[in-house]
Amino acid sequence: MTKLKLSGFAIAVINQKGGVGKTTTAQILARELAKDNKVLLIDFDGQATLTELIDLYEHYEKEDLDSYLESNSILKIFNRESISPLDITHTANAKSKRNVQINELHFIPSPGNILSFTAEAVSGGKDLLLKKYINSIKHEYDYIVIDSLPSVSTLFKNVLLAADSLIIPIQTKTNAIAGANEFIKVVDEVMGDYDLEYKNLFILPTVYNSQRRNDNDVLAEIKTSYLDFIASREFVGQTKTLVLEPIPERAVYSNAQDVRMNVQDYIESFDRGKRDVLLLLEKITKNIKKNR
Repeated sequence: MTKLKLSGFAIAVINQKGGVGKTTTAQILARELAKDNKVLLIDFDGQATLTELIDLYEHYEKEDLDSYLESNSILKIFNRESISPLDITHTANAKSKRNVQINELHFIPSPGNILSFTAEAVSGGKDLLLKKYINSIKHEYDYIVIDSLPSVSTLFKNVLLAADSLIIPIQTKTNAIAGANEFIKVVDEVMGDYDLEYKNLFILPTVYNSQRRNDNDVLAEIKTSYLDFIASREFVGQTKTLVLEPIPERAVYSNAQDVRMNVQDYIESFDRGKRDVLLLLEKITKNIKKNR
């Protein structure tokens, strides 16, 4: 029997606070999902950190890539123009010493700061342009992963409106919950304003150190008072909310970024003693897939 192909499921990795691991999470998730799916990864952040990490100029001729970027960055949606995502499937293992399974991974890069300026300059329906673009290409992908910017803006609203589910990374650090509560208020307001629903909210604790008492206290708070706060909101409170396994504080994440490699490929190539991290990432991804 032929397997029924599902329409693409859009997952946004989002938080209005920076430094919580959004970009790393988006890159890891897209790479993990692409093992057995066709995945589109979108850099929707004017800081273009994800685009830098993927290191496109390492894998493509400069002239060809410059020509592509001029006509196919995510900027084009604000001009209501079509985009042809870049197939980066072959780049995933380009620096890897081991051939890690991957099916198909496409990418739409960010052009940098001009993205925010262009988005704010648009008049009429500008908050819905990412949603319209994703709806036009959903049938081509199994999953669409969106890396967003850490600020409330037109870009931020575009991401909230385009996603089917949200992943909210939260560092297990002092005062993290106060900021996370403010973010939930914003999400709740947008849901009310646009009659918006999500399949799930996934809360992802990050930079967790089980040896630190404060980290354990914040993790416990995420699982109790933070979930209670979400449930108390008028609109977001109706959404199924799951707390994922915490991402541990490990040097391997920054080490992989330093050499512009995905964490999974870096571990397989240079640090196989950290395969417990790979198992954790697989577990988190399976949980997300199970609840799509």
